[in-house]
Amino acid sequence: MYQSIRRNRLNSNGYTLIEALFNLIVFILFVHLLISIYSWLNQMDDALTTNEHVAWELFVNDFEQYLLNVKQIELSSIIEDTIFISYVDSQEIVLVSRYEDIIRLQKSFEGYVPLLTGIKEFSFNLYGNYLTISVVFQSGLVKEREFFVQVFNG
Repeated sequence: MYQSIRRNRLNSNGYTLIEALFNLIVFILFVHLLISIYSWLNQMDDALTTNEHVAWELFVNDFEQYLLNVKQIELSSIIEDTIFISYVDSQEIVLVSRYEDIIRLQKSFEGYVPLLTGIKEFSFNLYGNYLTISVVFQSGLVKEREFFVQVFNG
């Protein structure tokens, strides 16, 4: 009878130290995997919900259309961060300026079309035929693009 009690203790179905350590390692790896997936999803969420990159590229694409067939382009000395664009084929003057947190476009000083919203700082630099636009968004994202403007004198 003594041997049967001893044999039952040796064959008990409880965890051994090695099994417990193995389960702990598997649990730690699983938790690490979950943390990695969570941080990756958080980064993807930030990248996908930040519309400023898309808005900037749309602004650049739209703005390039206004730099075709240019007769004259000049920075305004009266209104800060404003450019005037006149065209070869028409008498229309396009004014691009900042109003509060919007870059807007006016045609012949009538109405306006918002080109880019949510900006904190904005500047135009014109040297020669190169126009540089620098924008700081409200989130702190800085974007800058340089355009070559072919001016037709005729």
